[in-house]
Amino acid sequence: MSGLHQLERLHKWSLDELRRLASEIDRMVDDLRKEISSLDRRVLQEIEAARGKIDLERVLPAYRKMMRGQRSRLERSVDEMLQERDRVQSQIEAKFSELKSTAQVIANRAERERQSRQRKDLAIADEIGRQQHRGR
Repeated sequence: MSGLHQLERLHKWSLDELRRLASEIDRMVDDLRKEISSLDRRVLQEIEAARGKIDLERVLPAYRKMMRGQRSRLERSVDEMLQERDRVQSQIEAKFSELKSTAQVIANRAERERQSRQRKDLAIADEIGRQQHRGR
């Protein structure tokens, strides 16, 4: 296996790893968003449960403030993960470009080798034809 084929394999492997990472980040973002939705539902449930109950209505503002802080942290985490996903996506694009360039170099080299073999075969056939012609 030539060095170019090894380089192509390395690019494919790196690209696969980056794609797996991007997929994992997407899964984590989805999980965080589900957690935010769950948090919102819990807050609404607590608000409903506190209606008409003086002791619960008194602690509700502190509870909502605590949950807003937790939601804010989750949203920051989502934003950070999305930034990381963008960074990984740009790496995927660069790696894909490198892979395509390497594949094109391999294809060009193979075509040059094919043409070279074809020229050699044609030269041999011409020589055989000349020798047969002289022999007559």
